Amino acid sequence: MIIIDPKEVINGCEVFDKEHLMLVNLLNAVYKILKEGRKKDAKELFKEGVVKYTDKHLRHEEEVMQKFGFPELEIHRKTHEVFRKVIVEDIKHLDNPKIFASEAALAMSWVRTHIKKTDKKYVEFFKKQGCWEEACKLLEKPVEIGVESILREILKDKFLE
Repeated sequence: MIIIDPKEVINGCEVFDKEHLMLVNLLNAVYKILKEGRKKDAKELFKEGVVKYTDKHLRHEEEVMQKFGFPELEIHRKTHEVFRKVIVEDIKHLDNPKIFASEAALAMSWVRTHIKKTDKKYVEFFKKQGCWEEACKLLEKPVEIGVESILREILKDKFLE
């Protein structure tokens, strides 16, 4: 299974941290059930989980950046768009576990790098502007797609919280 240290996706805003961990859980779960030979389940979870959740999370981030006037919003949106294309492309390779595993690892690496480097820019901006706390409070709860119980069942003690 793809393993990632939860500290690598934490930016200090509880809601975004939960969303980032959920994305990692989704990728781990797809990879695990694909390795178990459950191709149909993996493809379904990828389409209904990873793709939908990623889109909702990225839109959530963009809404907050827009509300607080993040000056690099358009650049950030473009990096999000690239990732959206990557994960949609991954669906085409779900029938080949080796290729998909490689692409899932690439997606995980993108998530890790994006959060640690690219997302760090809006965190620093919000803190410098004195609106970090307000931005985090604006986020009442993480986006949901109703798959958490399925992920907990698949990942068991590997589920990241």
